[in-house]
Amino acid sequence: MDKKLRLTGYAGITGSLLMYIGDMLLYFTTQPIPDREKDLLLSMGTVPLERLVAGGIIGPLAAVLYIIGFYHLFLRVKKERRKTACWMLASLSVSIIVGGAYHAFFPAFGIVSSQGHPEIIDHLLSYTGWLGGFSFFLMGIGWLLFSVLVLQKQTSFPHWTVIVTPLITLWLNFLWKTLPQPFLLLIAGGWNNLVYTLIFAVSLITLKKQYHPR
Repeated sequence: MDKKLRLTGYAGITGSLLMYIGDMLLYFTTQPIPDREKDLLLSMGTVPLERLVAGGIIGPLAAVLYIIGFYHLFLRVKKERRKTACWMLASLSVSIIVGGAYHAFFPAFGIVSSQGHPEIIDHLLSYTGWLGGFSFFLMGIGWLLFSVLVLQKQTSFPHWTVIVTPLITLWLNFLWKTLPQPFLLLIAGGWNNLVYTLIFAVSLITLKKQYHPR
């Protein structure tokens, strides 16, 4: 097994788990979760400032490891299709850069709420909505390109890998959102990052000699 492939794959897993930890630092609680997203964000005002800061800073740092993980996927594309793979890598990388900025902004919700300015939450939500939407759009392009390459046998991945890409697994969050607390936040609250842990883990598991690109 190639050392570079293993190390970049482990970097991807580490990045996704770090971002998950950041999510938990920002808003994990064992208390009942409000139905409205705005009420959940307002409840972040009770989170200690140290937790908010630590949770927010993790975002950009984890994004760097994510990009290394995406490079791991790039390396598993056959050389003759590396041009398409470059677009895949660029889309996923910019997506997680924007996603890291999105994540790093979340302490603002807790700080604003703790200072007694709930009227500002709607404006912050509007801004993060644009960040999240842009990140999601780029992510979709990247994983769509990845899936096409896999199905065309232009990578060292088996065909069934497409099923465990975030294009599919992300939608499982509708199921996890029905879980009771504290599992609701532990799983659904961090699912956007756990789907990446899954795909990087699958990549490392399938990283065998017979799957090496020619």
